Amino acid sequence: MKILRAFQVINKDGARTISSTYNEIDNSGNITKPNAKDSFYAVTPELQAAIEVIEDYINNRLAGE
Repeated sequence: MKILRAFQVINKDGARTISSTYNEIDNSGNITKPNAKDSFYAVTPELQAAIEVIEDYINNRLAGE
C-alpha cells in the first residue's frame, strides 16, 4: 500500500506539474519504500479545475492579509 506524505503543485512555463512523496508499506505495516517520489503533468480538465480552486482560495486568503 502507498501512503501519501506530501504533494506540491509546480507552475512551470504555464504547465502544472504535480509531485508527490509517499511511503510504501507491506501488509504488516512495515515501511518497504520510504520517501518514494512520483510526478506528472496535470493534463485532465478535472485536475486543472481542482488546482484552480486551490489557487483561488490561496490568492483570496493572501489578499485578505
